[in-house]
Amino acid sequence: MKTIAMIITLAALAACQRPAVPPQDKPPEPKALARSVQAPLEKARGVQQTLDDAEKQRRAQEERAEKE
Repeated sequence: MKTIAMIITLAALAACQRPAVPPQDKPPEPKALARSVQAPLEKARGVQQTLDDAEKQRRAQEERAEKE
């Protein structure tokens, strides 16, 4: 009786273990997440560059107007 209980217990324990995970050289890169973070940043950099260029032009016009 004890032998049967032991066999059933060992079989149940063996069935509960996780399967082995195949080893990976490197983890997959979260490309979608990186793109979703980088896209708004790149857009903001472009907007900032546009604003900076417009400000430079405005200052240049003011300096020319003051010289005249």
